Amino acid sequence: MHRSKLEIWLVVLLSLLFVAANSFLLYKQSFVASAIPLLLLVAVWVFFAPTKLFFALALLAPLSIPLRRLIPGLPFDFWFPTEPMLVFLLFMLILKSFRERYFRRELMEHPVFLAILFYLGWLLITSVTSEMPVVSIKYFLVRVWFIGIFFYLAYVLFVDNRKNINRFLYLYSLGLLAVSLLSLVKQAQYGLFDHKVAHGASAPFFIDHTSYGAALAFVIPVTIALAVNTSKGLLKGLLWALSGFFVVALVLSYSRAAWLSLVVGAGVWFLILFKIRFRSIIITLGVMLAVFFIFQDDIMWRLERNTTDSSGDLTEHIQSIINIKSDASNLERINRWDAALAMFNERPFFGWGPGTYQFQYAPFQMSYNKTIISTNFGTGGNAHSEYLGLMSEAGWPALLGFVLIIVFILATGLRLIVNPKIGKKDRNIAIACLVGLVTYVFHSFLNNFLDADKIAAVFWGFMAVIVALEHRAKQLAAGDNTLN
Repeated sequence: MHRSKLEIWLVVLLSLLFVAANSFLLYKQSFVASAIPLLLLVAVWVFFAPTKLFFALALLAPLSIPLRRLIPGLPFDFWFPTEPMLVFLLFMLILKSFRERYFRRELMEHPVFLAILFYLGWLLITSVTSEMPVVSIKYFLVRVWFIGIFFYLAYVLFVDNRKNINRFLYLYSLGLLAVSLLSLVKQAQYGLFDHKVAHGASAPFFIDHTSYGAALAFVIPVTIALAVNTSKGLLKGLLWALSGFFVVALVLSYSRAAWLSLVVGAGVWFLILFKIRFRSIIITLGVMLAVFFIFQDDIMWRLERNTTDSSGDLTEHIQSIINIKSDASNLERINRWDAALAMFNERPFFGWGPGTYQFQYAPFQMSYNKTIISTNFGTGGNAHSEYLGLMSEAGWPALLGFVLIIVFILATGLRLIVNPKIGKKDRNIAIACLVGLVTYVFHSFLNNFLDADKIAAVFWGFMAVIVALEHRAKQLAAGDNTLN
């Protein structure tokens, strides 16, 4: 009894000391100590409710913010609170795997997972040969915890219980809904149809309107599929309303790349819906490429005559997509792409190191490519292309690994949706995730956002959904009636 009193008084004393110390730090405008209770809560959650923590991540991914927005002047930055949660959860997952010798062995035979291992393996090798090893190792670790949680752990949870797929999709959509509402409120205050206001309206949750648009393009097919699948009248109406709201939010994001990516995704959905043969698609693409090369001089001449810059007028904003003469955003992309190609040409095999493009591209800018938004010191950001960025940072093997991941997941998805063992609702979700992935496969020609939790969550998570549904279809074909 005496010992219990001492423990109680010790807890009270420590609590009072913490309150006093935190009050003093808050007075000095330091918020470091305020994060301690949250970190302790996360630690307890990790140990006692890891599954719930995963779903909390799904909800919080769109809502996370850079730590520097909370604590200015930090020499480092990460997405808060999701990245600490991801690290803790990955650590627990590794401990569980070693302690219980637990691993989903069927993944070792799956081409998507093997391609992921090749991709990560090459990133690790090029982190060692990097010009900036510390930067590259950090880049590699970020990829590991994104893939470890949003692909591997997600796959395990989705296979164990089909309902977990819907939970993940609902929670991410709810998180994104909160961001969209806040963004549109800001735009309504300062100019709903002002494209410059739209650029920063999603801050601090998204770095800019393009990543915000990419997230919206990801989830629109999913919310539509969820609406189609549900038989509850009220929920169906809410989901259709949510889908329409996301479409409006996407239009008002003024992200041209996201607009185009959703159009491409809709085109893929059209091909799936009408069961157009793959051979016909290849022939059509071949004819289009042939026409482009035959008439490329005329096409380039017409593109260079377009001087419509991006603006708040939606028609003009759409026309500015193909303006390569005066639109600063388009011209700066070309500058970054040329710099990435020049970096790749110099180091085609190992590259300059994962995550180092933004620190190394400045000397590779050509004077005739520079724009009014270019910087001589190369402080403008990334390569604006997932593919060219990988080429410049980790050489052609990294690009090969990434492309193989995409090819294998698209092939898996296409096989899955024609599998007679898959139910109608699962087929709808598989198509939605496949279309969502296609939007980013196209978008990643123009931007790269896989270093952000809000895009990585759905990119790797949608892959986990497709691979898990494929495995469940195989189990059903084998007569396993124990599935949840």
